[in-house]
Amino acid sequence: MIVHNKFDWRLVLRFSLKNILFSLSITAIAVILHFVLGFGSLQMPIAIIATLGTALAIMLGFRNGSAYERWWEARKIWGGIVNDSRTFTRQVLSMVNINQETSSDSTKLKTVQEDLIFTHISFVYALKFQLRENTKEEDWEDKVNKDLNPETRELITSKSNKATQLLIQQGLKLKKCRDEGFIDEIRQINIDNTLTRLSDCQGKSERIKHTPFPKAYEIFNRILLNLFILFLPFSLLPIFSEIKAWWLVFPVSVMVSWVFYGIHQMGILMAKPFENFRWDVPLDAICNTIEIDLHQAMESNKAPEKLQPNEDGILM
Repeated sequence: MIVHNKFDWRLVLRFSLKNILFSLSITAIAVILHFVLGFGSLQMPIAIIATLGTALAIMLGFRNGSAYERWWEARKIWGGIVNDSRTFTRQVLSMVNINQETSSDSTKLKTVQEDLIFTHISFVYALKFQLRENTKEEDWEDKVNKDLNPETRELITSKSNKATQLLIQQGLKLKKCRDEGFIDEIRQINIDNTLTRLSDCQGKSERIKHTPFPKAYEIFNRILLNLFILFLPFSLLPIFSEIKAWWLVFPVSVMVSWVFYGIHQMGILMAKPFENFRWDVPLDAICNTIEIDLHQAMESNKAPEKLQPNEDGILM
């Protein structure tokens, strides 16, 4: 996610250079046909390009609005994961406790609490890695496997959906806590309800990840955009020729085409909030926040440093 306010021309050129060159090429062809080859009558009525531009603006506006809603839903889902992570930790620290009526081992209590909370941190990172799909093995080892107990680590190794398996293990660990007298049935149900909400958040994230934005919008918008860029210089040339400033067709065509192309590309990127783009929901920063909060809640000295934006103002 971009968090700075400065305008980066390098980024603009990187994402729109092909479009700028395409627009320049079409404009150059129009100028050559008009002035060099003598096809001065090859013009496009301004009413047609105005109609195309209006239709394109409506389509892009609708698509980008839907794409932003998709991005914002993803952000709200992960905001819910942050809240439920804090709730889960609070419940573990306050509800998983010694029952004086049982033979619970007080020396084991801290180990049980840490195991539950560390497993939750592993779940959060596992879900992030599964959504982004491009994570190196060493990242899994550092963030997911590092603090898992050997038994849990072995159980999830062969599983394709490790985040789901970690939630299952959390449920089984709660059952074991109840059997050993660390929690009663009511507290177990309360904590399990938090795990259910986390599972819901996982499912919602996976739905966004694996349900692509309807291709019909992208294809139709692309066709309409290319037609607009193609016809624009043929519509502008007669206007600028009348004022003897035909050369203005180059900057004006490129500028107008670039604006529409930028809006089109923004919609495409916003519709994919988990692809590890610079416009994505900042999963790295969110997971980092969860990890810090949970370690500090346990009064652990293993809390990482707070993640900061890079030199380009990008918070991943």
